[in-house]
Amino acid sequence: MSSTTPSIDVIVIGGGIAGASIAYQLTKRGQRILVLERHLLGSGSTGRAAGLLGQLRGTEAATRMMMDSLRIVREVEGRTGRQLFVETGSLRLATTPERAADVEKHVAFGKSLGLDIDLIGREELRRIIPHMRADDVLTASHCPTDGHLMPSELHDAFVALARAQGAEVRTRSPVEEIAVRSGRVAGVRCRGELIEAPVVVNATGPWSYLVAATAGATLQTCALGHYYITTAPDPRFRVDPMSPAVRDHDHRIYSRPEVGGILVGTYEAEPRQYEMADMPEDFDMSTMTAERDNMTVALLVEAAAHRFPFLENDVPFQVTHGIMTFTPNASPLCGEIPGAKGFFHCAGFSGHGIVRSPAIGVIMADLILQGRAGYDMEALRADRYFELPGFQTRAEIRAKGRTAYAGYYGGKKDPKKG
Repeated sequence: MSSTTPSIDVIVIGGGIAGASIAYQLTKRGQRILVLERHLLGSGSTGRAAGLLGQLRGTEAATRMMMDSLRIVREVEGRTGRQLFVETGSLRLATTPERAADVEKHVAFGKSLGLDIDLIGREELRRIIPHMRADDVLTASHCPTDGHLMPSELHDAFVALARAQGAEVRTRSPVEEIAVRSGRVAGVRCRGELIEAPVVVNATGPWSYLVAATAGATLQTCALGHYYITTAPDPRFRVDPMSPAVRDHDHRIYSRPEVGGILVGTYEAEPRQYEMADMPEDFDMSTMTAERDNMTVALLVEAAAHRFPFLENDVPFQVTHGIMTFTPNASPLCGEIPGAKGFFHCAGFSGHGIVRSPAIGVIMADLILQGRAGYDMEALRADRYFELPGFQTRAEIRAKGRTAYAGYYGGKKDPKKG
């Protein structure tokens, strides 16, 4: 049976931060939006994210996108009266000559783009982040305008603004199929009901390749486990809540302050892979836990204690385990794929879904309404792997996504010598 829902312009599948940002931007432009979420809003990868925001990226286009994301967040803060960004600054450490050369290039590139970023030495490191070990650091970059977003708060702000602008949101509404007629999307089937719309957006994170497949499309995303620890506040070891975020690629960890403690995460060399098709229909990511003998967590704790020695003093912590959605080149897939006009994809953020979401909402709204975006889309195109040999089977996609994740924080050979 067909839906009686009147005049929907765009159906957004997925109530995580990407879907919420897209709904916000589209309703802001007068579009009638329906958001369908299989479980609860923000209950997927969004609810397990750390939210670090580093503006400087490997290209000018990617850096501009991050800077624009921060500007949009400031706009949303003004509209909602909520703090969504904590400007702590950030550090990128180098403990090997090779990494030091990379950090020096990183700073020079940032300066060429007008970003406030500089090289600093050990004494300055000890001054601005006294709870961190610095004796093995050769050099570091410092960007004082970086920091972290608060994932749940930003997601909720997008949802609230989208609703205030007329968006309809339905939770516990899993989409079973994308309806396609004569090569064009016609709507979606949800709980046996056909809901019609001329545009559908697939913003379903780890499930995105499964949703794409219902329309005959191959989406090059894979689901990989990710872990971080969060310490409880401890009066013996004060962590300043405005301490800078830290990226220590040589030891495969990142960190930021968190409610009187510290959050430390890892991009491990051997990530665990998931097939979302094998997950139960009622799978809830918020219930994921790490096994007691989990090797990734053990290595994470070891690396965290190396960089933050106070963790060796029986400081209590909890482990957060979630799922990231990676692509073969760790860059998201945004836009249409040949075969279903009007069916847009927005997935594969490879650990940057929170920080990219503000600008991605604008990009997707531009693609949907204008057919183009105000950014260089070459690295983001959803169809960049279309029919490309070596990128079509699940085995090929899983292998390439795993390699991209493992190489993202390429550590040195023996972290114990760091």
